[in-house]
Amino acid sequence: MNLEEKLESLTPRSLLKWLAWILGVATGLFGLVLTLYLMEFNNGFSNENSDWGTFGDFVGGTLNPIFGFLSLIALLLTIVLQSKELESTRIELERSASAQEKTEAALNKQSDTQEKQQFENTFFSLLDQHNKALEKISTPTGKYTKGRSVLDIVRLSVFSGNHANLQDAKNALEKHNDICGHYFRVLYQVLKFIATNVPDGSVGSEFSQETIADSKLAPSEKMYSNIVRSFLSYDATQLLAINCYCADRLDTYWNFKLLIERYSFLEHMPFKFKEKDHVLLVSTKEFYEKNAFGRTQFKTSSQKA
Repeated sequence: MNLEEKLESLTPRSLLKWLAWILGVATGLFGLVLTLYLMEFNNGFSNENSDWGTFGDFVGGTLNPIFGFLSLIALLLTIVLQSKELESTRIELERSASAQEKTEAALNKQSDTQEKQQFENTFFSLLDQHNKALEKISTPTGKYTKGRSVLDIVRLSVFSGNHANLQDAKNALEKHNDICGHYFRVLYQVLKFIATNVPDGSVGSEFSQETIADSKLAPSEKMYSNIVRSFLSYDATQLLAINCYCADRLDTYWNFKLLIERYSFLEHMPFKFKEKDHVLLVSTKEFYEKNAFGRTQFKTSSQKA
């Protein structure tokens, strides 16, 4: 075993052995020098200061270099051992830090998973309520309505009437608020919940008009809103466009309008009624921002009423 390997294998126990050997060698050398001196100058103890000074110079001159060398060796061995212990401590701290980072990452992932699960539990519960409300107004009723649904009746009332503008159409729709208003309120709450609670969303609980209009649309936010939109029929989408009409930002429907634009809820809405472009539906292009109509905005030739 070479010197480097011996130093690598140095432990506190082996260091004590080395120090004991060094102390033993130093003691032996001191005894040897003292014995040699007494053997050479055996005239007994002198009363002269000069003789004692000569004795001290002899012992010091002989042993000081050797003791200094042995002390240096002991110091170097101690430094080597301390360096090894510091290195071991550093490695252990790095391992602890790495383990802590992994633990924190696992806890964060677990927390994100739990947050997503909590969101989805509430979301799908709201979606179920939404679908029930939509089914209620979309299912054909009794014989007195000639087998038509509430949605058909309200849609016919709004788009067959002589309404000059969107405000008149909105007024006509609100006359049926007792039978279809509940559905639009449920839809609004579902979209609001997505905007304010989706895990990676940016709207937040503040839910201000500025954040709805300007904050970045998160991928999961778009995904959940698309799920909701997929349940709406063309008829429901057309009435939704009328329902969310409002005069200005102070109107209580303004946030609803911003959500419709944010999630492109009118992307597949046909602008036709009874096979013809309807002036009210066409005029929604001027009221809503273009992003409300998504990628298929204003393409009406292949759409069906």
